[in-house]
Amino acid sequence: MRRGLAIGLVALLAVPSATAAKRHHRSATHKRRDEGVLTTTPAPTRHVVPPPIVPPPPRPLAHLQVIAREWSVIPSRMTLPAGRVVVELDNLGQDPHNLRIERGNDPLTGFDFPLARAGTRATRSVQLGAGTWKLYCTLPGHEALGMRTLITVGG
Repeated sequence: MRRGLAIGLVALLAVPSATAAKRHHRSATHKRRDEGVLTTTPAPTRHVVPPPIVPPPPRPLAHLQVIAREWSVIPSRMTLPAGRVVVELDNLGQDPHNLRIERGNDPLTGFDFPLARAGTRATRSVQLGAGTWKLYCTLPGHEALGMRTLITVGG
């Protein structure tokens, strides 16, 4: 009897259940169906967005203070970067003065400040290219008396 029970148990374990057979059958059928078919799945496309082109930050405005008094023109700096420059004319003298800024080798290019009374200030934004620039008072005799100077504008 024991022997019969042992053989029955072994037989039961060796035979797969109907559900397991169905699962196995579906899986095998599915595999067989896929084995003969060559499928290509395109690789997922990845949109590569280039980084935005960022322009260089604008150059900060250069500032030049020019003090005019009898008989001198004194700039706050002797060298400036090329580009837009805010020029401030401060007349600290007792007489009226004006200011002309012109390229050292070309008197036809330049910028004129109007006549400034004693104790007044005039401000103007100008575009200066690289080179040597002459600053002077255009009133008769003032340049000859020393109201002139040169500044260097870099590239």
